Amino acid sequence: MLFWSFAFETVIAWLLYLALQRRIDSAMGQLKRDITLEMGNRKQRPQIAAEADPKRRLEVTPENEQLNDLDARIRIQVLQDCPRYGIHDAYTISELTRLYEREDGRGRIRLLRRACAQGIYLPYELALKGATDNDPMVREWMARESPYLDYREARHTGADEESTTTYLHPDRNLIETLRQDSDPFVRAALRENPAISDFGIFAYRWLEEFRNCVPLERLAMMRNKKLHFDLVNRILDVDDTELNLEKGERFQLARACLVNTNVVQNGRRSRTMDFADGWGWYRSRENSKAVWEHAAKWPEDSGIQVLAFKYVQTEDKVKADIYSKCKAAYLRVTILESCLPEDKETLRLGREDTDSNARYIAYGRSRYMEEKEIEDVLRREKDKVAIGALLENPWQGSIARELHKAMEDTQEQPLQASGPGLREAD
Repeated sequence: MLFWSFAFETVIAWLLYLALQRRIDSAMGQLKRDITLEMGNRKQRPQIAAEADPKRRLEVTPENEQLNDLDARIRIQVLQDCPRYGIHDAYTISELTRLYEREDGRGRIRLLRRACAQGIYLPYELALKGATDNDPMVREWMARESPYLDYREARHTGADEESTTTYLHPDRNLIETLRQDSDPFVRAALRENPAISDFGIFAYRWLEEFRNCVPLERLAMMRNKKLHFDLVNRILDVDDTELNLEKGERFQLARACLVNTNVVQNGRRSRTMDFADGWGWYRSRENSKAVWEHAAKWPEDSGIQVLAFKYVQTEDKVKADIYSKCKAAYLRVTILESCLPEDKETLRLGREDTDSNARYIAYGRSRYMEEKEIEDVLRREKDKVAIGALLENPWQGSIARELHKAMEDTQEQPLQASGPGLREAD
């Protein structure tokens, strides 16, 4: 009886201990959740303060990184400040004019830039001072950066063929003022301004404006962020005769347009699906394809092909077609350096290239390789550096390393590759 009494008391004590332990664990868990919640609230407080403070809410901080882009854009748009110079009256115009006159050339540019950064047009009185400033550096900034220079205030009457346009202030066109500037560089800078020298989708207007430019102004036009692709393709086409360009001038213009922001960004967008409609997707790919095909016709020693293949993206089919026709190894290497992992056909050609540098790049970037092909490469490849690229491939490296080790274990002794984590050859 004494034994059973002791056993019963032990069981009761053990059950009480378990109940107490669960109670303690529950209390500790609740305390931990409370502490975590409190720390989370503290982390959110700077974000709330940033939203309340108009100077801080536009900053990208770790606290507001969780906001998606659309949410952030809506917040910025809804909570934006009223610009001080959004209303042009006698007081604000006088204030800006007095500030302008107190500054030197660099200070005047900073003032103009700050005013334009508010998303407003400069008052005519201030824009006129900038366009006619004695310092050519200020006039250059106005020609290249000012978002608005035509202050004539058009008035349209009638409709269709009977419509007429009159101007309230016909003498306030500062574009013509800058076109007649004494400094040729200022006149050329006006052609780079995408807000002023923008002729939209009308290719004939771009061509007409191009013909009316002197060589320096044409080079400036090649830097315009809205440069039309019809003009780009005519410049790159060595068989073009419509533009009447000398060989040297065409070469200079071709180099300039291949690093144009619109040309480069169009090529990158052509590799995405970031389009509002199918026509935009189609035109983007066709434009990039035309750039590569025209550039491929240039002499190999001109450097035009290198610029096009290096900076302008296009689809895999175009790259593979031009790659198969390239005789110079450095051009094939340049094409491979522009390849993305999904460029299957071009990278396949690179893996079969006789140039070791080409194979090295292709082995390191290929995402799609059959296991049989990897095994064949390990057996036949004589270049240790190229094998190292395959073994370190982010997608195929694990398979290649397993096959490489299996060959070692079966005493087939493939050539050892140099690289981190690889055993050196005996």
